[in-house]
Amino acid sequence: MNGNRMLEKYKKGEKLIGAFFNSGTVVSAEVLGQLGFDFIVIDAEHCQYDFADVEKFIRAAECRNLTPIVRTADFSRNNILKMLDLGAMGLFIPFIKTADEVRQAAALCKYPPMGERGLGHAHKVGYGLDPIVNTGRPEDYLEWANENTLLLPQCETAEAVANIEEILKVEGVAGIFIGPFDLSISMGIPCQFNHPRFIEAVDKVKTACNRAGKMVFTMGMTPADAEMRFSQGFDGVLATDTSFLIRAAREYIEGVKAVCEK
Repeated sequence: MNGNRMLEKYKKGEKLIGAFFNSGTVVSAEVLGQLGFDFIVIDAEHCQYDFADVEKFIRAAECRNLTPIVRTADFSRNNILKMLDLGAMGLFIPFIKTADEVRQAAALCKYPPMGERGLGHAHKVGYGLDPIVNTGRPEDYLEWANENTLLLPQCETAEAVANIEEILKVEGVAGIFIGPFDLSISMGIPCQFNHPRFIEAVDKVKTACNRAGKMVFTMGMTPADAEMRFSQGFDGVLATDTSFLIRAAREYIEGVKAVCEK
């Protein structure tokens, strides 16, 4: 069983490029992998995906060497356990506010002795046929899963910013995704990304992650955005797959209309 490609690149000091996966087709997932994206975040919080949908997208990502991450609807046992059994190599956990909430998520994400995740012979372990679960030493798989399954709470509330140091101390946390839109709304300055208080909050979280040796991600909707974030010390950026479609389609239709008007 291969390791987590995202984690391997991070340990080498390489930057990570991902996309929120909102378009909902296996073709889109495969194309992103073929183009060289490192990971997708299958958005089960905001999109109308059921578990069967998520499994299809995970398989499409796997066949193109694209690390599948899932943004869960919440941090309940049902949503965390099933997404991992379906093959997610990591989870974005939304709307986290406290370290206790992160501990609850970590316990469900990690096998003993780190947590209390239950073992299911589903897709991730080849329905029990993967060699790593048949070594005669089941601890091999449990250790592999605990190391390679990334728990990435989202910092998108003012409370999470205030508690970020304690959140990062929770065993099993691999890093943080800063959600700029909801964070700015929570702070009472919606979408004011240049507001001094917002900039201060983002820097606080980013610096805490850097200091703790944890991954830190945020949005990077354009190459210029990504360059700025990387220069600030972020390890990875994301755009949305639908934004790629909108940008390319707008350029095309406006170009064709201009030709027609000549």
